[in-house]
Amino acid sequence: MKILLATNNKKKYKEVKEIFSSLNIDIVTPEILNINFEVEETGTSFKENAALKSEELFRITKLPSLADDSGICVNALNGAPGIYSARYGTADLDDRGRAEFLLDKMKEIKDREAYYHCALAFTNKNGTFFIEDQCHGLISEAYDEKGIYGFGYDPIFYYPPYDNLFSKVNLEDKNKVSHRGKALLTFYQNFKNGRYE
Repeated sequence: MKILLATNNKKKYKEVKEIFSSLNIDIVTPEILNINFEVEETGTSFKENAALKSEELFRITKLPSLADDSGICVNALNGAPGIYSARYGTADLDDRGRAEFLLDKMKEIKDREAYYHCALAFTNKNGTFFIEDQCHGLISEAYDEKGIYGFGYDPIFYYPPYDNLFSKVNLEDKNKVSHRGKALLTFYQNFKNGRYE
């Protein structure tokens, strides 16, 4: 079984492939199939943006297509950066720059509660199906220079049950509790039980 993953993000692809590694599902990306794929995320929610990607990829390829839209939401910032997580701050910022931009916004703020949110959209000939999940934690006081895992905001996301930043949690352990890991597990269980047929 082949499922197309609507992303050009190699680190995200690695996370998803790891989750499905022991299953009889081949996860491939547009890049692997030499498909030029880019979708403008004009939705007003994670769910809408995920659907834009999965539906467009299915339209192009007619292959079952899975997309996620995810980001970090900070309580004290009224849920920001939210759906703008991947383009937070100025256009020239990279992952670290965006994380440090968020830390700067959090200066002097005592409430550090935040959560990652993931919306999955799966599109096949029967329509588009959705799954959403979250992972709750805290925004750290500083950027983690030493952690070798994760990407995006992981170097500033502290997960209390592990007593660690996500940038110091290996992929296998992270996938057990992360927003994307939990959503993908639900997707697999639904898929296995024939809910999308």
